[in-house]
Amino acid sequence: MAALDASSPKYGAYEVRISTLRVQRDRLMLEMMKGQDVNLSAQVTSPEWEQKLIPVRIPVDKGVSGYRISLIDGRDQADFTALHTLAQLKALSMGAGRQWSSTVVFARNGFTVQTGATTSGLHRMLAAHRFQHFPRAIDEALFEREEYAAGFPQLALERSMAIYVPLPRYFFVGAQPRLAQRLEYGLQLLVADGRFDQIFHEFYDGLIEKTGLRKRRLFRLDNPLLSPQTPLANKAYWYDPFER
Repeated sequence: MAALDASSPKYGAYEVRISTLRVQRDRLMLEMMKGQDVNLSAQVTSPEWEQKLIPVRIPVDKGVSGYRISLIDGRDQADFTALHTLAQLKALSMGAGRQWSSTVVFARNGFTVQTGATTSGLHRMLAAHRFQHFPRAIDEALFEREEYAAGFPQLALERSMAIYVPLPRYFFVGAQPRLAQRLEYGLQLLVADGRFDQIFHEFYDGLIEKTGLRKRRLFRLDNPLLSPQTPLANKAYWYDPFER
């Protein structure tokens, strides 16, 4: 992990063990509070996570997970191409996970949200036309289009628009403040010497091109749940696909 490597001269050696725990988000938070089986996770932030765990407030993906592309029934593409206002977009029903941070944000912004317990369940709901679109982060959208197409051949990436919500994905730490301090120190070093940007572009540039993110019509939403401590003013922490 680059942040831990960068911090080694100051903090020393480290060991990383990958947890085999596979649980839903709420249960993961409880396990991290215990600090026995897992003490570190990268998650989209929420008020509860920031209150109960230690957030390292540097978005590990430069906030790109806030750019959402919808999975749809491809036969409905014309309906989405015709959208020109946020009010028109809000009139369409969407799917989201019950425990996802983004779900509350969409609801607070006036969207009609149908919730499901699992990603696979939500894809079944989309195939059954229980809602009209399923906004996903760009990496999720590409992966799930391939993963679920066999059961729903009409599944497609919507081609014309994207939704942006400030949704920082932070490292969260259990009851180990020194680990949180170390990660923040390491990430700041990576930002300062350019490695943070380099790692981001190596991982995401291909995905950004595949989804045509820069060419899409963008609908921007507010996130009323963000903490006042969110570092929105630090441009080095955030990716903007439309910045020239």
